[in-house]
Amino acid sequence: MSLSNPPGSSDPPPDKREVEAAIKSFLAAYHRNGARGAARIASVQNLWLEINSLTLLELVAYVEQKFAITVRPIDFAPQNFSTIDAIARFVLRRRS
Repeated sequence: MSLSNPPGSSDPPPDKREVEAAIKSFLAAYHRNGARGAARIASVQNLWLEINSLTLLELVAYVEQKFAITVRPIDFAPQNFSTIDAIARFVLRRRS
């Protein structure tokens, strides 16, 4: 199943677990310690302190492309991007 359901697709939208898994996979690819680093990041309460600003911007671009949503400048805020859980909730709100 594709996580980014194009218009007219009959696939159901992704659930929170699928969104979180996609974000963790992205972070594992960018973290200097790979999957181990991404696993540690999964439990942090402030991603902004754990990853550099370029990776954070790349994460926003990934989220937009992967889930076919737009992250407006006002949305790029800690309450939406501070944890993997917060990002997943943001994506699901945008897609609903």
